[in-house]
Amino acid sequence: MFVIGTAGHVDHGKSTLVEALTGIDPDRLSEEKAREMTIDLGFAWLQLGEEEVGVVDVPGHRDFIENMLAGVGGIDLALFVVAADEGAMPQTREHLAILDLLEIPNGVVALTKVDMIDDSDWLELVMLDLEEVFAGTVLENAPILPVSAKTGQGMEALRQTLREKLQTAVPRPDNGRPRLPIDRVFTVSGFGTIVTGTLLDGRFRLGDSVEIQPVGKNGRIRGLQTHKTKLDVAQPGSRVAINLTGVSKEDVMRGNIVALPGQIKGTLLFDATYRHLPDADAPLKHNMEVKLFVGAAEMVARTRVLGAQQIEPGEEGWLQLALSEPAAIVRGDRFILRRPSPGATLGGGKVLDPYPGRRHRRFRPDVVQRLQTLTQGTPAELLLQTLRRLEPVSQADLLKQANMDGDAVAAALQTLLDEGEVMALGKQLVSRIGWEQHRDKIRALLAAFHREFPLRLGLSREELRSRLRLPGALFTPLLAQAAADGLLVEAGALVHAPDHQVTFSSQQQAAIDRLFNQLAAAGVNSPSVKECKTAVSEPVYFALIDLGRLRQLAADVVYGSEQYEQIVGQMRAHLQQHGSINAADTRDLLQTSRKYAIAILEHLDEIRLTRRVGDNRELF
Repeated sequence: MFVIGTAGHVDHGKSTLVEALTGIDPDRLSEEKAREMTIDLGFAWLQLGEEEVGVVDVPGHRDFIENMLAGVGGIDLALFVVAADEGAMPQTREHLAILDLLEIPNGVVALTKVDMIDDSDWLELVMLDLEEVFAGTVLENAPILPVSAKTGQGMEALRQTLREKLQTAVPRPDNGRPRLPIDRVFTVSGFGTIVTGTLLDGRFRLGDSVEIQPVGKNGRIRGLQTHKTKLDVAQPGSRVAINLTGVSKEDVMRGNIVALPGQIKGTLLFDATYRHLPDADAPLKHNMEVKLFVGAAEMVARTRVLGAQQIEPGEEGWLQLALSEPAAIVRGDRFILRRPSPGATLGGGKVLDPYPGRRHRRFRPDVVQRLQTLTQGTPAELLLQTLRRLEPVSQADLLKQANMDGDAVAAALQTLLDEGEVMALGKQLVSRIGWEQHRDKIRALLAAFHREFPLRLGLSREELRSRLRLPGALFTPLLAQAAADGLLVEAGALVHAPDHQVTFSSQQQAAIDRLFNQLAAAGVNSPSVKECKTAVSEPVYFALIDLGRLRQLAADVVYGSEQYEQIVGQMRAHLQQHGSINAADTRDLLQTSRKYAIAILEHLDEIRLTRRVGDNRELF
């Protein structure tokens, strides 16, 4: 998913480029069309090979830079648009500074409107100037591609470059704690409230209960879409529209967060590391009023500079930000600070502790030491990162690979176990996220199996293990945990979803009744397996096997459950009275042929009721 940045004025070609790439005009507002400039966020999507990529078109004009900041969170790549007839404009450096502060990992520069440039020397000068402007920024090594949305020049090269860049992007992490910073709220007749944003840190599922923070409103996910495609599960990093029930449009606003209940809450105070821009015209001072932009939210805050009197241009330091209203944030979120008037970007940083609980004394050494530790990561966080890289892993191997002090790593592991972030499955450790991924895959595999084979009771344990590609040492305790959590039911060698039931049509039931009448009349000399399958159909036959109503003893010997119990009872009684039995005795006892007698004896050996001693069988 990528954002369109710009450094141009009116009619610089940015939205035209988006429309040429996607076929979608991102400018939604009549004022945008009248003024020929992007004022608020626009949205589109682009097909790059097999991958569908979300596009957020953000305002480029400096008058609307604060609207831009609502749309640049959670992106994987910035497409930075510069008009060839204008080159780098005054706001270019501010846009670059914002990309730097947010640590946007990838970038491509589109030099648009090259069809209007007849002088090749001018084009070369513009490109050289841009290389100089981008030096030392996240766009320093970004390719600069001359394009024309009007003539199509360079458009295929641009698509190919975007595809290559996105293929190398690091996948968005799934931390099992989904949250969606809301950048747009609207209603649709017959559906109700719709919110959109870029999904971070996890997956939402249809029917999930959710919480809107920091306002504390509760609702449920009625529908999920990505690029107008309905979903059952929304993946991290994707642009998502959520249809909410129990939440009105008036309950939510841009900047709120959709999350699972109890996983995130609002805060009025947070600790952070901060970088002041080198070209800021003054230091960042203590108790300074600033505008804070984090996620899609914007609010007024006051700075509390920690460990120093002030933070000079180009320097880094520690801040505690006191907010004018609650914000729903998590550790690691990046933010931007701007001067309210005259408007200018001051710097930005990263949230270290969203809930410090109290205002720190500014110059206490223990406060600064704690912030330094938080910047590097807590022992538990570092250990969890190692586990996620290795899982499943034994405790001994994890402690060996953690490269941490023995006491610290043991304490960190215990903390993670106590908090439920790590689970012990047999002798293996997995993260909560890893467990949830296994859980979701089990649920999906069983659902797919039941859809394909509705008359089968369930999937065999061994087949499930094979599809999960897990060693037995992990699969057995994993399955036990899944059963304990109510995700599946174990039925002998089969497993099935808790709500799955085998049901027969009236015609199928009539055929089953006829077969069982035939089996009862035949007694030990039952119809062949082939005849039974023909009588009820093969799917129904295997369903009866799964349900235990038919017992197949050999390739061509099958009994109804009642006949089977009677036969086993007769054999057990004979053995208890006589001590042993052979094939001839079995044939005479049951008044059957050798075919049935051998099948019965071998079956009793298999279920360990008997054991073979020479030509005889004895009770096991």
